[in-house]
Amino acid sequence: MSQPPRSPRSSPRRPPRSFSSNAVASGLVSAADLEAAAADVRHRLTHASATETDDDILASVLVERGTLTRFQADQLLAGKRKLTLGQYRILDAVGQGGMGQVFQAKHLLMGRIVAVKVLPRARSNPQTEAAFRREIQHIASLDHRNLVYALDAGHDGKVYFLVTELVDGIDLRRQVLRYGPLNEVAAASVVAQAVRGLAHAHARGFIHRDVKPGNLLVREDGLVKVSDLGLAGSVLDPESMKPGRVVGTMDYMAPEQILRPDRVQPAADMYGLGCTLYFALSGRVPFPGGTRDEKRRRQLEDTPDPIRGLVPAVSPEFAAFVEKLMAKHVESRYQTAEEVLEAVHPWLTGALVPMSRVKRSRHRDSSPPPLPSAQRATRGFWNTSEETHHSTGIPRLSMGDEDVGFPERVAGFLAESLESLWLRVRAAASGVVSSGLVGLFAGLAWMTFRTAGGAWLGRALAGLQLDTLTAGDVGGYTFLALLIVQVLGASRLRNQSRFDRL
Repeated sequence: MSQPPRSPRSSPRRPPRSFSSNAVASGLVSAADLEAAAADVRHRLTHASATETDDDILASVLVERGTLTRFQADQLLAGKRKLTLGQYRILDAVGQGGMGQVFQAKHLLMGRIVAVKVLPRARSNPQTEAAFRREIQHIASLDHRNLVYALDAGHDGKVYFLVTELVDGIDLRRQVLRYGPLNEVAAASVVAQAVRGLAHAHARGFIHRDVKPGNLLVREDGLVKVSDLGLAGSVLDPESMKPGRVVGTMDYMAPEQILRPDRVQPAADMYGLGCTLYFALSGRVPFPGGTRDEKRRRQLEDTPDPIRGLVPAVSPEFAAFVEKLMAKHVESRYQTAEEVLEAVHPWLTGALVPMSRVKRSRHRDSSPPPLPSAQRATRGFWNTSEETHHSTGIPRLSMGDEDVGFPERVAGFLAESLESLWLRVRAAASGVVSSGLVGLFAGLAWMTFRTAGGAWLGRALAGLQLDTLTAGDVGGYTFLALLIVQVLGASRLRNQSRFDRL
């Protein structure tokens, strides 16, 4: 007799870990801290939101008490327990580096706050681990005031990490976008400090290959440090220079680096520094818009808009300095960091130039500056300038203006949108009325000339087979022709606007 088939044995599911057990197991929260926070939670439960759980409230209390950071609380709520790497306790997520994630951490014994770059387990394999070890050795051999210092390195199990100083500042990209472009003196100070750090790296056989505003950290006092040397390739170490490997950001990449990525020289870093300087002065990349392939083509073939056309305050001499940094042909560019430092010397003051931390206003002036024709809206027979969204013509709602409350921004946006809509309706009505008036006058003129023209005009019209046209016909045809002209004109301006934004 056959035995009935056995049902597959299912292992009993473990109940999900609670936030409290995770917090204690992580070593971040003591039993006493947990009990004190739990007592506070019991007093708050009556006022809790319907969407909040006991764990959510407990985590918020521990954050308020300073026992946990918000990042740590979120990780524990997600079920994670391990928030240490060796002797370092993870405090917060900073961002993504060239080789892996970057965290803010604290040394358990020294109490020093540092940055820890981690090679994620998902990307961990013999090749990436070898590359990460080389990065650690590269950075450890560099020691310069304008380079981010390496402090420690190690591995926790199979997780490799690199510890560097945590710079008290922001990157140059955020500096410009948040506080506005730099003037010549401030920009020259940034360039001089960055090029000193690069000169130190170049002298030891390292080329950065990704010099850009996001990799220049600026402190409020004006000190600049070059970061993300994990993308550096050592000309002394063939393993770090894989043939055909294009590394970097296309907005700031030298043409020869695109064509011959395995034969990059220090001059490529000078090109990236020139594009960075262009952005620092103007607030835009040399070739805005487009896909990566389009940017690649333009880096190889096109010339960016002259910097003085974007920033008239830039002197001709400084503009020439920027252009030489960004020369397409290597032989026309500055070859070494030392040459750049000598060229920028006339604009240096001998001291650090503090960086502004006053957010620039995003409100319109009472008398807005004229905009280029590509951003003008067609209104009847006249064109007037208006700051609008580039495709719809509707004023932009700035969600990032932190100086004004969100309700005020929404109210201003609605008011501007209604005003823009009214102006466009009025412009359309004006175009129709003006076309109709011109058509009416054309019809009246037609009849007048036919009456006054006599027999010779009648014979001419008969020859052209136009003798049966009435004044209404002439007026209607004129009206349609003028409307077609207006539509074609508006379409041409719109297409030109799209072209100019490439």
